[in-house]
Amino acid sequence: MDINITARNIDLDSSLKSYVHKRLDKMERMYRRIYKCEVVLEEEKERKNTEIIMYLKRNRIIAKESSPDIYASIDNATESVKKQLRRLHGRVSSRRRKAMFSKIMRPVARLSGQEEALYPEQQVGQIYKSNLFASKPMLPDEAKLELDLANRIFIMFKNADTGEINVLYKRHDGNYGLIEPSF
Repeated sequence: MDINITARNIDLDSSLKSYVHKRLDKMERMYRRIYKCEVVLEEEKERKNTEIIMYLKRNRIIAKESSPDIYASIDNATESVKKQLRRLHGRVSSRRRKAMFSKIMRPVARLSGQEEALYPEQQVGQIYKSNLFASKPMLPDEAKLELDLANRIFIMFKNADTGEINVLYKRHDGNYGLIEPSF
């Protein structure tokens, strides 16, 4: 992270610079996508102001604080930046969670017969990848119940007895077929 420190009406000594670097390096460990940071330290009458501007990939975080002591002002500004970074990280992870959920739900909707709503202009005979898989091991009878409840054509599951991956499907005559791997 590139840190630019600007001082207005204040003597910028090495201890103040190292303090600012120490506080902002903690921010970089917390959020890795910070590529530039500007710090403005300024004195107005009795107040010491600190302004921190962090440039991220798609965002910019600004924190302004003032107090009678410059070190307290830096501390307050970095705490404000930390709070904003936590909030931003929560929004980003929430977006990722929603995207992941939609990637999972599209194959489920396709298998349950709602694919026309998802793909209005699809060609006949296309192969779509589906990652629908029961995560817990189950017996073939449990898989049959789940197949009936979900109103699907087939279900892929891990057999609790053998530990192998099996496929249970509904036949045209109303019975069920079980596909077990043989190596």
